[in-house]
Amino acid sequence: MCGICGYISEKKINIEEMNRVIAHRGPDNQAFFQNNNFGLGHTRLSILDLSDESNQPMTSRSGRYILVYNGEIYNFMELKKELQALNVTFEKESDTEVVLEGFEFWGVELFEKLNGMFAFSIYDNKSNKMYIVRDRFGVKPLYYYSANNDFIFASEIKSLLASNRIEKKIDYQGLYEYLHFATTLGKTTFYKNIKKLEPGYYVEYDLNRKSFKIEPYRLNYEVIMSKDSLKDAIEKTRELFETSVKRQLVSDVPIGIFLSGGIDSTAITAYATKHYKGKVKTFSAGFDFDNGDNELENAKFIAEHFGTEHHELHIKGDNIIDILEDVNYHFDQPFGDAANIPLYLMSKALKGKEKVVLQGDGGDELFAGYHRYQRLHNYKTYKFISKFFYLFKNIIPKDSSKYKGLRFLFALNQNDPSKELAYILSQEMFDENPADYFSKEVKRELQVVNPFLRYQYFYNKFKKHDHVNRALYTDMNIILPDLYFEKVDRATMANSLEVRVPFLDNELVNYAMSLPSKYKVRGKEKKYLLKKAFKGVVPDKILFGPKKGFGVPFQYWLRTSMKDFMLNTIRESELYNSKIEALMQEHISNKKDNGYILWKLLNLSLWLKKSGISL
Repeated sequence: MCGICGYISEKKINIEEMNRVIAHRGPDNQAFFQNNNFGLGHTRLSILDLSDESNQPMTSRSGRYILVYNGEIYNFMELKKELQALNVTFEKESDTEVVLEGFEFWGVELFEKLNGMFAFSIYDNKSNKMYIVRDRFGVKPLYYYSANNDFIFASEIKSLLASNRIEKKIDYQGLYEYLHFATTLGKTTFYKNIKKLEPGYYVEYDLNRKSFKIEPYRLNYEVIMSKDSLKDAIEKTRELFETSVKRQLVSDVPIGIFLSGGIDSTAITAYATKHYKGKVKTFSAGFDFDNGDNELENAKFIAEHFGTEHHELHIKGDNIIDILEDVNYHFDQPFGDAANIPLYLMSKALKGKEKVVLQGDGGDELFAGYHRYQRLHNYKTYKFISKFFYLFKNIIPKDSSKYKGLRFLFALNQNDPSKELAYILSQEMFDENPADYFSKEVKRELQVVNPFLRYQYFYNKFKKHDHVNRALYTDMNIILPDLYFEKVDRATMANSLEVRVPFLDNELVNYAMSLPSKYKVRGKEKKYLLKKAFKGVVPDKILFGPKKGFGVPFQYWLRTSMKDFMLNTIRESELYNSKIEALMQEHISNKKDNGYILWKLLNLSLWLKKSGISL
């Protein structure tokens, strides 16, 4: 796992500085290549082939191609054998060389053959073209900027900004998406001229013509439904998942597992201990702010059951303010999901001790692990009840816990069905518009953009499917890359830790997406298929036990230990007005829980101060 950066420009850009600011992604080696009109930079976290021969930028055997690459290709040995059968020779043991020589042989057709998480750039000195590409699930990040004959790209926005070629302007589309979903969506960022390369896409830049095109190589909405029986689906899911775990154990450094105590991480542990040649290490965490509400007991039981070398991390968050500032720096733009804090702390506890861990992200989105899928399984019933939304709204007091439950009915009560999923996933209450907390000038800018565009796009792509699968497919394309993988990459790579996600294997995802939703949700039981597939693999105590989630108590912090920090930070910000002051006082006095919007406003205030951007 690494960091990459590069540029195409008529003027030289300081590629060394672009590289330096992302050195945390790859502390083992930093190097760059530069000529008159382009540069490539790389910071290396050595996982496969630890020798200096696999440092990057790497040049192909023919001398035609130069590569900088971030990620892991889990099927690189299969591709290597395929290429060797076609008389391609290799000098190294790394997946990097397979990517490089594979591109020389197959060109852009290589991209769809890759099973893994990656973002890389290849320069072709014969055609004078540069390619940048991102994995189909968006596990690894890639940002780019194009203006004034400059094309600049990097793993993180801070590297782009280190080029000193980018004018900083706010993107109101990104701001409004953040206010609803705690992150920006799709290609949008907080910066007007900086874009994310979307998952499954590549850029081909022609240096002679000074022009580029963006093309998809794999789209996650091309779903061909399977006709397999439930029995066959159970068997095949089990086989594909085991194969995925086995693939992702390839490494020249020890591999560990983030063991949460749930079904997904337990299944990873079960197959890892079966196929890993060494002793599997597992890591579980308890925090001094979780009030004992954690899965340490379950994790210890699982570790003993499978005989892992288990480590309990007892982590203090006694300086959350400093931690929040650190996290804000590493994320480069506001991020409103407070779950990044415990993940950052866990990764920090392992810094310098571990390089690779496996984690269970993706299981819920593939196999319907959330309550919303269960509700959508009974869509017609809830849709009918939603007709009485305004009646319930007037009857139920605002301070009642049931009032928050009305948000789901509000979502289904939309005249525009493409907004249903968007409102289900929005963190704000149905009777509040976050734009109302801003000045008239900012509110005017927000009113002309649509924060639900991404959801409307995928609603149209998936509308031929039933409501559960449509939600699953949409989450696969939005929530996973834009919220969860953004959180995982920044929080872990800030501490030079690679996280692998076995549920995001190409073959497993293709198969899971092809299955009918009735296999995934059965009555009130979520993850029905997965539980059947892991019967006898995962202990029944875990398989059928209650799901125990852990929420970060940021609402409580904002009333107590972070109260003064919040008040001072937001009051000193250009955001501040009487409406926001009322929000804070309402929250502090415990009259109303305004934690979601205040947490986002606090992170936004910190970012505005550090970025120097004005709304």
